[in-house]
Amino acid sequence: MTTVVPTAKEVALETETLRLINLVAYAAYSRSSGRSFREATGIELPGSELRTLLALTTGTPVSIGELASMIDVDLGQASRQVTTLVEARLVDRVADPADRRRSLAILSDQGITVYNRWRGGWIQQYLEPVLLWAGDHVVTLTQWLTRVDTCLRQTLQRPVTGHGLPDDWYHTARLKSDEPSLRQYLEVMVRLVELAGRSNGFNDLLTELRAPIRQQAYFALRLIARHGPMPISELATRLAVDPSQASKRVRMLRQHGLVDQAVDSFDRRSAQVRVSRRGVLLVKRVHDLQLASFVSIVGEVSSDDRARWTPLMARLLEGLSS
Repeated sequence: MTTVVPTAKEVALETETLRLINLVAYAAYSRSSGRSFREATGIELPGSELRTLLALTTGTPVSIGELASMIDVDLGQASRQVTTLVEARLVDRVADPADRRRSLAILSDQGITVYNRWRGGWIQQYLEPVLLWAGDHVVTLTQWLTRVDTCLRQTLQRPVTGHGLPDDWYHTARLKSDEPSLRQYLEVMVRLVELAGRSNGFNDLLTELRAPIRQQAYFALRLIARHGPMPISELATRLAVDPSQASKRVRMLRQHGLVDQAVDSFDRRSAQVRVSRRGVLLVKRVHDLQLASFVSIVGEVSSDDRARWTPLMARLLEGLSS
């Protein structure tokens, strides 16, 4: 299928916003996620268990089958990841009221406390770039982010979880008082982080393109395309998975001609994985389709609003990257 993509200037606002959303989505499948969790909570968890924890933050008990679908893994892996979280006392298994023989998974009280501590780290991370902004600039940026959040939730049918910010958020952020403009900005930003971190939206894009892989394999492909060639051990580290899972994804990508493996010229015992031409093309097609879909989701934006919102999105991203 052919995807029509507007010129870069026409959709600079949407492009910058997608950079932010993808930054969050990719981080959920990288070592940075485990590092931020450890720094905020003092607890060490594998990346796969962190994604399971995040999927359970909706507050509604879910079956293992539902959870497996949410995090895009098989039943056995979902069950093992829940067991790890139960042993860490972050998740409880409760009987399904509709079928007492079946158990459901839900965050424990300790899991909620730990999760809120993790969210406190997000607050600080996304607050720092705007702390020195003029108040009206924060308000203006929040208007756009609120529109994005609303449009995405309506399209994806994802209600707001209701966690909100803790009452003492400004103490966590080391501020003197509850500043309304910053609070409103952080509320919508944290909602977007939760939404992007839990999303399997790339599966929809890959399905529409009739691609032979799903989101987890695509994230590996994109990582190889951006940072490769690399050995499987480095890919596993970057994806925060064990080497066997990384090898499984590389085998799938090789099977479909999306990557190649070559012997390292400096160490013939090590093979380097590199993206193929077909893999480069798929990454571009996913990007183009995602941008076109996002432009459609947020709807028409007036030239005046573009002039107000685009520089602020660029400035936010620059602050987050520094």
